[in-house]
Amino acid sequence: MIFFDIDGTLLDHDRAEKMETIDFYKNLGNELELTEAEFIDLWYNLSKKYFEKFLTKELSFQEQRRMRIKDLFGHHLNNEQADSKFENYLHLYKRNWSAYKDVIPCLKRLNQQGLHLGIISNGDYNQQLEKLKSTGIHNYFDCIITSSEIGVSNPNPTIFQKACVQANVQVHKSYYIGDRLETDAIGSKNAGMIGIWLNRKNNTTHANVKVIHSLDELTLLFDNSL
Repeated sequence: MIFFDIDGTLLDHDRAEKMETIDFYKNLGNELELTEAEFIDLWYNLSKKYFEKFLTKELSFQEQRRMRIKDLFGHHLNNEQADSKFENYLHLYKRNWSAYKDVIPCLKRLNQQGLHLGIISNGDYNQQLEKLKSTGIHNYFDCIITSSEIGVSNPNPTIFQKACVQANVQVHKSYYIGDRLETDAIGSKNAGMIGIWLNRKNNTTHANVKVIHSLDELTLLFDNSL
């Protein structure tokens, strides 16, 4: 079984987040005394801060969204007002979702080889499923496992091991491909899987895990192993 991460691996999350943040500023930035660059930096930091609190179960998925908005626009906002502003952001974020160019050719090739594919992702199940459907790739996957269902997130070994149990596959014969070295590649390796680091950003390699720089290399890897 070959499992994939979603954001930064299949979906170009950085591009989507950058584009929607700029659009979000254009729509609502006049309510704040911030430059575009200041707004972008602050929003990125708030997103990271509160998503981590969701992953550690300090906040629900909805609560972390509200806290991002309230920290940005003020805690005088009630929940309904915060939700409304976040929906504006979410609309902009969704319209910028796109898969990397190497994703569909890779998934098609692996599918043609008869290999079973799955997802293990930090985040909310419904939103992650929506990303897969929006980019037209959800039908390639036999199972979709997220931290919101399992109750723990990468790199906790439990999420990788429970995913293999649900997929009825052996951990040590399963692969995991993700864009984050520690969280994805090393995290899955520590759980007993074969971790592969998809490092799209540069030519850096790592001694402890297999490193690829595009999903084209992944198809070659499995071509050569069959």
